Amino acid sequence: MIKRMSSLLNCKFLWIMLIILGLITKLTLFSTKTGDYIGYLEPWMNFIKTHGNEQSLKFGFYDYTPSYIYILIAIVKLGLNPLFSVKLVSVFFEYVLAFLIGKIATLKYKSNIVIWISLAIIPILPSILLNSSYLSQSDAIYSAFVVGSVYFLLIRKQLLTVLFLGFAFAFKMQSAIILPFYFVMMLRGNIKWYYFSIVPIIYLLSILPTWFYGRPMNELLTIYLSQSGSYKYLTLNFPNLYIWISNVYYEPAKIVGIISTALLTLASGFWLSNKNFNFTIEIWVKLAFLSAIIVPFVLPGMHERYMYLGDVLGVLYFLFNRKNIHLPIGILLVSLYSYIRCSRYNEILPLWPAFFIYLAVIILTAIDFVSTLKKSSNEIAK
Repeated sequence: MIKRMSSLLNCKFLWIMLIILGLITKLTLFSTKTGDYIGYLEPWMNFIKTHGNEQSLKFGFYDYTPSYIYILIAIVKLGLNPLFSVKLVSVFFEYVLAFLIGKIATLKYKSNIVIWISLAIIPILPSILLNSSYLSQSDAIYSAFVVGSVYFLLIRKQLLTVLFLGFAFAFKMQSAIILPFYFVMMLRGNIKWYYFSIVPIIYLLSILPTWFYGRPMNELLTIYLSQSGSYKYLTLNFPNLYIWISNVYYEPAKIVGIISTALLTLASGFWLSNKNFNFTIEIWVKLAFLSAIIVPFVLPGMHERYMYLGDVLGVLYFLFNRKNIHLPIGILLVSLYSYIRCSRYNEILPLWPAFFIYLAVIILTAIDFVSTLKKSSNEIAK
């Protein structure tokens, strides 16, 4: 039975068939227009078309960074189907992301079959499928760069690490969710602190074309600050700590939440910098997953899509661990529940059931991480 299961897992044909099935499933969703597209992306592309393509960059008609608007300008200039093209770009990055997850897994298994498994599984995860193929969202882009950054960090390519992290930050602020992982890496000497100066340099370079066409530099430098003030909610359909706090206390709760997240990052970072701890690649992978699920839990202002990194890193966690599958599945359920609640079911689905699943996953993942870390360290001490 075990040999048969092993043979099945190593069957490339099976995974290729699943990849094709996933692509067909995505294509069936391509014609669907949702509120995200109708309310934002479509008007933005119409504005680009009626204001001279690149010339539109002088106007602040969007609340994303310019990096994504450059993609929309290219779609408009080429005369492509706007709906299909927006989704196709995100789907392309889904597969780049899945490939990179597989590449990280090959560091343990030394076999390319895990790349095929990753390419088959990740793009059909419910939250991934809904994000781009249905909702026309672009979280796959920054996530692909983050995962690429993690891969290069694990193979000790420091320059490529920060370049990819910079590209991720140039697209979306959510890339900061993984920063506790990098903080520990820096404290343990795996990456020099001054390399991180490249991240804001990349962001600055990414906004220069928009500045050249006339948009004020002060607006471009404060886009993320403006974004954070656009939706004054402690949580939007996301089952973290803030479902228990009234939005009446938005300002003080937001400040306390940000400070608490920073303090938690500092405390855990300095604890994990202890040289007596022996970090293996498996432990780094577990820490990346832990970072991606804890930060959205304690940070205010989270939306239903902000578990995207946690979803994909959960797959990596299982590929490395080959056990505790209930933990990544639990995170996927939390994500899916959040997506479903961001619909007509908003009023009838309470957030508290997902909150307790989410909390349980964090606790169990943290226990697994600490247990693995201590075991690895004790083996070295012997």
